[in-house]
Amino acid sequence: MRKPLDRLKLLPWRSLFQAAFFAVLLLMLPIDGLLQLAVRNRDQSPILESLVGLLSSPLVSLVLRLGIPVALGAFAVYVLERVDRFSISIGSLWALVLCVALVLALEQWLLFGAPGFTMTELVLISVGVFWKGRPYWRSYRRW
Repeated sequence: MRKPLDRLKLLPWRSLFQAAFFAVLLLMLPIDGLLQLAVRNRDQSPILESLVGLLSSPLVSLVLRLGIPVALGAFAVYVLERVDRFSISIGSLWALVLCVALVLALEQWLLFGAPGFTMTELVLISVGVFWKGRPYWRSYRRW
């Protein structure tokens, strides 16, 4: 029987970090940039002011706070399917959650100075990863 840490060495870490990096780069950076641009320039345009007011309403804010991490997790699996489809298993999906969390924390730290995601967002990222990665659940025998 192999040691548990030996299983971690066999995971495709390069593909997982590539998928997490591209998912955060293609999904989160434009969203963060557009939101910051809208908040900064909301006094110059009444349309931006109404948009910021709509986005800061409680219901829309809740939907965005719950939906964006799920979409990020699902998009990370989509990118991983394009990068390295043959190595996806239950273990690599869990490692993808870890990679997305690390890349997201790095992105938040570089842009805002501190990691800004919560445990709820980590759980929602996991929901998105395993929702999109459902066809790969049966591959637990390889892990």
